[in-house]
Amino acid sequence: MTLTGYEFTFFIPKDSYQGVSTGTFINRNSQAGYLVMCVSIGIGLMISTLNDEGSHSWRERGRRWLTALLSKKIILRISLLIIVAGLVMTHSRMGNTSFFASLMAMGVLGLILSRKATRSMIILLTSLLILDVFVVGTFFGVEKVAQRLQTTSIEKESRDEVALTTIEMAKLQPFSGTGAGTFYTAFPEHRTEEIGRGFYVNTHNDYLEFVSEFGVIGTLPLALLMIGSLGAGLYAQYKRRNKVLRGMAFGSSMSILAMMIHATVDFNLQMPANALTFMVVMALSWIAMLQKSGRKRQSG
Repeated sequence: MTLTGYEFTFFIPKDSYQGVSTGTFINRNSQAGYLVMCVSIGIGLMISTLNDEGSHSWRERGRRWLTALLSKKIILRISLLIIVAGLVMTHSRMGNTSFFASLMAMGVLGLILSRKATRSMIILLTSLLILDVFVVGTFFGVEKVAQRLQTTSIEKESRDEVALTTIEMAKLQPFSGTGAGTFYTAFPEHRTEEIGRGFYVNTHNDYLEFVSEFGVIGTLPLALLMIGSLGAGLYAQYKRRNKVLRGMAFGSSMSILAMMIHATVDFNLQMPANALTFMVVMALSWIAMLQKSGRKRQSG
């Protein structure tokens, strides 16, 4: 729809964000956040299918590559390329930045935590960066994302003023907050002249919005849960030898890290679809760490 110009959201013609991918979301940044979580889990699934056994024969390597091309792996790889194309076409600055930053960071950490850098994993991570960035990204408009990053100006953005005002609002009720879902009703009272008379449903920072609405008492458990889930995913990558659990841990850790980066300038976790998916992602980290991978022997 984006390429043809025949654009709809959910059976409704788009009246904003035309020319960029938004899916069924209104905001392209929300779409980007959702796609980053999906592609992160997909990369983890791809890692779980890698063969750790090294091969010294070119014939054996060729046979394995041909088998991979004819197997379900190629379907998964093509699906990941499609998701990355959709992500690039959102033209979301932090959405794309969080994806590539978390991929590189978790790629390095994954190789360190695995304690055995397999050739297959190095080739996969390298191909993800090269193929997705330079090939898919170039074709679907990654230069437009770069242009938006270069032309970003604090003077033209109102997000910083809104963020500063949200901080002042949170200081008035630091422990209890204003109440869940009350930002859009509490914010107008504290609006300044620099912000103008615009109507803000959310502030472009999930951390600040949670603090302003839930206070320290409500935000601290959420923060500990998110950090703990990331730690569980990293620990699982170090401890587990089961390929599926390690792949699951990689995907969930990458997804959590990307969302933590994106949350500094957007409100993805205020979207029900993103929030619910993120809860599943965090659960995958704990499953990867705690799930028993051994099979119980049945007594004769």
